[in-house]
Amino acid sequence: MSENNMNEEEKKVLLDHDYDGIQEFDFPLPLWWVTTFWLCSLFGAGYFVYYIVLNGPSLKHEYFVEENKVMEQREAFLEELKNFKEESYTTYASSPEMVKHGEYLFRMNCVACHEEKGAGDIGPNLTDEYWLYSDGTPSGIFPFIIEGNPANGMPAWGEFLEEDDLYALTAYIVSIKGTEHENPKDPQGEIPEKE
Repeated sequence: MSENNMNEEEKKVLLDHDYDGIQEFDFPLPLWWVTTFWLCSLFGAGYFVYYIVLNGPSLKHEYFVEENKVMEQREAFLEELKNFKEESYTTYASSPEMVKHGEYLFRMNCVACHEEKGAGDIGPNLTDEYWLYSDGTPSGIFPFIIEGNPANGMPAWGEFLEEDDLYALTAYIVSIKGTEHENPKDPQGEIPEKE
């Protein structure tokens, strides 16, 4: 475009340099763009000051706060779950279907350590009178299954199984006490005192 065809406003913003006969206009940026640029710059400066200079809470900090809340809820849930309900246990123990379900859960989760039918392998024999961490009663077995013994390799099954499953599993373990096996693991622990 030659300077003869330009209006006065275009002539004011025409740059002096010429490249292969091409000249450029230097129109100002739109107001919305400039406003957005400065708002983003102000936000970035404020963000930097708050999170870097003033050490505001980071994503890591927020993660740990949320994790602590979840852990507290989990602990409260497990404590509530450990409250053995005799009537619930009696219902499960008197139902052959639930004891069978407990046997299924035992095969899926416990056989690796306690061997088939609870005769003991890595874990103790569950069919004799000797008990390491429980008194062998349903009310003693139930909370132990829930909290486990991680130091000795037994998971806390309360985190993985539903309350119904825990009662069914307890009923099955009680049902195999006193059963005979060809090669049971030697007794471990003590015979609990009878009240």
